[in-house]
Amino acid sequence: MICLTELVRIFFGVLAVSWSASLAPADGLGDTPSREAVILIDYQTIIFLENGREANLALVSTGRAGYNTPTGTFEVLYRRRAPVSSSYGVRMPYWLCIHPSGQIGLHQTFLSGTNFLGTRRSHGCIRLGEITARWSYDWLSVGSTVRVQARSPRRVS
Repeated sequence: MICLTELVRIFFGVLAVSWSASLAPADGLGDTPSREAVILIDYQTIIFLENGREANLALVSTGRAGYNTPTGTFEVLYRRRAPVSSSYGVRMPYWLCIHPSGQIGLHQTFLSGTNFLGTRRSHGCIRLGEITARWSYDWLSVGSTVRVQARSPRRVS
């Protein structure tokens, strides 16, 4: 069950991404991927964009203190259906690797339920709920852009 605070946090995250996407240059060359994922760490939210428009939105769990999720622009390097983490010995269904080290990616949370989504509890990965993980695995392809932002863009007056 999503509480009102979480809904407000998600709403403002969507506004921030929509606003920043509208500032992107439109050169007409089609350089930008048509599908991308944007993780807003401050809001513990992921927004999926297709051609700059929201396609999906969900809560995530990113890195806790000492295991911060790296920020920046990445791309999906490879996908695995259900690998086991060599570091932690847990299965990571719907794995989408985004970091050259092979140790950071998007995957389904291995914790039961979605009680931990919306909080920073991972070892650096972006944990997703089961439905979102399955959907994103099918929706994003190798080469898709994944942006991880610590703070949402703010308007300058």
